[in-house]
Amino acid sequence: MRNKTTNFRVFRPIIAFYLIMTFSIVVFAEGSGVIKGSVKDAITKEKLPGASVSIPLVKNGCMTDIKGQFRIEHLAAGNYEVLVSYIGYKESKYQVAVKENEVSTLSIEIYESPVQMNDIVITGQGVATEKRKLTSTVEKLNAQEIQTAPVQSLDQLLQGRVTGLSSFSSSGMPGTAGRMSTRGVKSVLSKSTPVVYVDGIRVDNQEAFRLALQTGGAETSSLADLVVGEIDHIEVIKGGASSTLYGSDAANGVIQIFTKKGVPGSAKWKFSSTAGWDAPYTKFINEQFVKDKVLRVGGYQSYGLAVEGGTADFTYNLSGKTAVQHGILVQDVGSQKMYNLNGGFRAILSPISNLELSTSFTNTQNRRTNNNNLPSAPYSGFEDYSRSDANGYTEEQREADLALMLTNKITDKINRFRTAVNYDITPLENFVNKFTFGIDYRKNEERQFVPKSSGEFFGQEGGYLNRADREYMTITMAYAGSYKLPKIGEFDQLLAFGAQGFRVEDREETASGTNYGIPGTDDFDNASIITAAESNRQLFSGGFYASDQVGLRDKIFIDFGVRVDGNSAFGKDVGLLAYPKVGIAYNISEDDFYPAQLRMFVNTLKLRSSWGQTGNFPPPFMRDRTYSATSYIKQSALGFNNPGNDNLKPEKTTSIDIGFDAGLLNDRVSVEFNYFNQSTKDALFLVPRDPASGFGMQNTNVGEISNKGIELAVNAQLLQSSDISFDVKFTYTTLENKVVSLGGAAPFDGAGFVFLPSRIEEGHPIGTFRVNVPVADADGVYRGKYTTQLMGTPYPKQQGSLSINMTLFNNLTLTALAEYAFGHQVVNLKKTLRYFNGAPDAVAAVVDGYNFQTDSKAWLEDADWIKLREITLTYRLPESYIKGLTLNAS
Repeated sequence: MRNKTTNFRVFRPIIAFYLIMTFSIVVFAEGSGVIKGSVKDAITKEKLPGASVSIPLVKNGCMTDIKGQFRIEHLAAGNYEVLVSYIGYKESKYQVAVKENEVSTLSIEIYESPVQMNDIVITGQGVATEKRKLTSTVEKLNAQEIQTAPVQSLDQLLQGRVTGLSSFSSSGMPGTAGRMSTRGVKSVLSKSTPVVYVDGIRVDNQEAFRLALQTGGAETSSLADLVVGEIDHIEVIKGGASSTLYGSDAANGVIQIFTKKGVPGSAKWKFSSTAGWDAPYTKFINEQFVKDKVLRVGGYQSYGLAVEGGTADFTYNLSGKTAVQHGILVQDVGSQKMYNLNGGFRAILSPISNLELSTSFTNTQNRRTNNNNLPSAPYSGFEDYSRSDANGYTEEQREADLALMLTNKITDKINRFRTAVNYDITPLENFVNKFTFGIDYRKNEERQFVPKSSGEFFGQEGGYLNRADREYMTITMAYAGSYKLPKIGEFDQLLAFGAQGFRVEDREETASGTNYGIPGTDDFDNASIITAAESNRQLFSGGFYASDQVGLRDKIFIDFGVRVDGNSAFGKDVGLLAYPKVGIAYNISEDDFYPAQLRMFVNTLKLRSSWGQTGNFPPPFMRDRTYSATSYIKQSALGFNNPGNDNLKPEKTTSIDIGFDAGLLNDRVSVEFNYFNQSTKDALFLVPRDPASGFGMQNTNVGEISNKGIELAVNAQLLQSSDISFDVKFTYTTLENKVVSLGGAAPFDGAGFVFLPSRIEEGHPIGTFRVNVPVADADGVYRGKYTTQLMGTPYPKQQGSLSINMTLFNNLTLTALAEYAFGHQVVNLKKTLRYFNGAPDAVAAVVDGYNFQTDSKAWLEDADWIKLREITLTYRLPESYIKGLTLNAS
């Protein structure tokens, strides 16, 4: 990408308009009637703060305050329909008569329901839309689910709770996070993590692969410092038609996070404290020394303080949190400290405009060690058999080596700041506008220091210091508008349109110092040899979209839409690209002909289907021709590095979704089913150029990758009474991944091991394993012959989860989450390390007369698993015990 300078004069008219509208206050009054009341849970009688109470006829309404109370003013005399909705509850309607200068009182009680057809979502449509009108799936995690989850990072929160989303951890070290993917892998070059937005602004979602410091793949992840405690709710779309409006980087899906902004009422303070422990799982550990001297029980504790409240015109939420996690390795290796401050505000500036502001600052400090695939790591260093009793290694030698290993100090410091401003204005009836501006800034510094005293043990006699810094900033500017056309007969129509642009600056520096002359120093000043390198990346992406949602009889909804996108990573001959979408949804159970007998069991049923396209823009600099300097006959010579490609464009994914949403047994059971078929064309592969050109291989949009499967989620409300509630959720997904075409490119190895590489070949899953399998002679004896085969897949063909939520007497809650995954394979690296060091159990795994390469199939094994991931017991003290203060302990 070329380095460009932003001309802010282009944005001056927009900023001026924004400021004028922000401070415009319009005062009016239509009447003097008032409706007030409260909203409670119909079973538990618990007050429900933050419930939406609205009067659609006059487009007036409010949210309930902390005590579950509401008040709607300026109403003319007449009869009104009051609509009440709350996440996790069935929408309810009430009729009320309003008189001049009088107050009408409503006492509203609503019922919990897993069927949320009237729930409002934003992601995927660009504007607030009821789920019953969506033509594709958008999954939503509400505040209660997030609050009860005993997790600290976004990947842990979503794993098992979002159907079809997978998260695989590359390391258990602090500061790292799982690599998320939805509906399979769609590219061999680009990352699989979905795009992440917080309050409408794009945030860093990458791992710092270039900052790994040769620690075995334990990379820092930007997902690890998105603090879960500030989140109000999350919306997730998993690629395809619902991702179309997000353009050239949304083929992997979109995660939209909305933070807390408070609810009206007097200040309500909340103090929370969490304590727990991490116990090492020793079932697969061979050496007793590791159990006794390397591993330990680690502790975790966190403390949080929050306050929320406000008036009908202004609400706020302020919170702070500190957490300490002690590592499960000796000397507190694997520890983390975290400090976090958050603020969220919502202000109604006038009857036609409101403003939202959110901001967050997080400081994180990690201490970790090499990942376990390196023999110098304290864990794997004693599991590879070379340092075992059976191999003649004494206890004293092991303890001496352990002391040396622990001198390798790897630290990671992260500062992250995020702020977002959202301004809504409705200058005309049915004409809604939203302006968004925000910044996400993240700076992390990793250091690996090995002192002179143990340098020889780590292969550098004088010791060394490696340091890697990454400074990342994203600036987002966006506009989203909608206009609801006047209804014509049984037709209604909603037009949505908008524009979005974001600029990324990614600056990374690495440095190393070797041969320390003075013991006890840990900076570059005392290194004899210092080397450094840096890289800068700048990216601009922008586009605009338009969509049309047509409703027939408020039961059938048809979507049309298109996004036109440009990106500075595209080749100069590509220009703008379009991503169209179309879909249809039919709420068939609302039609009069729907059979009454069927309605007794399936009382809610929506059919839906959608088609759409989205993309993955190419990696930075791949479009540009670059050169490299080499030495030839003791002279400097210039050669080609990357040939470049002026026609480089994004990998484009086309998705077909077909499914239904159903409510069974009076909406006590919800069922969501979806079949997806995604085809990624223009996939980037290395294609050989004409040898005479001197370019060698060139990345070209020639390939095709297929992903298809089903997604099923069943959420059942098995029991609900004033004393007990019991809910169960079950999910099940399948995935079939295949490389359909390489477009003439030769098959090649992906990430993996030399002795057992993962492969990219036509007709096989991405990352299938190439293994050598011994072949016996006709007499059944193995004499060294073997064949090479492609086998297995690193991605589960089937996976899902089972979760329960049980509450006793409104205050004691038990939650549990279990997961399973079947149909994938993994390389048993531990077994290979033990083989290299002569461990009898590993040597016996190889066919007699063969070695670890000629019988590499021995290291590949099924990775099916079932695990209990979470179990939490939470008790909330009754409010009568502590007035104005809620104390949560778990």
